[in-house]
Amino acid sequence: ILVVINIAIVALSYQVFLKPQTTKIAGLTSGLAELTVKVEQNRRIAADIPRFQKEKADLEEQLKKALSQLPNEKEIPNLIDSISDSARKSGLRVVLFQPGQETPKGFYAEIPVNMEVEGTYESLYNFCVKVGELPRIVNIQNIATNLAAGGILSNPVVRARFVTMTFRFVSTDEAAAASAAEAARKK
Repeated sequence: ILVVINIAIVALSYQVFLKPQTTKIAGLTSGLAELTVKVEQNRRIAADIPRFQKEKADLEEQLKKALSQLPNEKEIPNLIDSISDSARKSGLRVVLFQPGQETPKGFYAEIPVNMEVEGTYESLYNFCVKVGELPRIVNIQNIATNLAAGGILSNPVVRARFVTMTFRFVSTDEAAAASAAEAARKK
């Protein structure tokens, strides 16, 4: 009877004290393995921090360069004047120069300028080259050309209609206000 009682006490002690502890130990061991893997991943990431900081600095530099090509509100009149001057310096006669309505597009806004000019093909080409050399981003879109009346055959005069599209940087405050206005207009 004593042997049976001792076996029962040992079995009960195992079930009450040892088995929960072994289960807890097994759970903690698997948790330790997971944490060890995470620590290794974090160590690899920590070893790459200088590379990430360099990439961040490079991306910030690229952003500064891109933003420098987007003028702010104060620079737009000067930019439009430089487009007009480029046309005149290229030998084009400006027939129509009509700045359009600004269209917000997130962090930038598009500013179209409808233009109609007269001159030779070479003058039109020179104008496109001069616009391409401007320090700001300016696109020439929707070019439609035809011969103007009064041109001679050896040096024909071309009348060209197109849109010069320039862009300006929109600050976060302006973008938020434009989004709110757009939402109110849609309602």
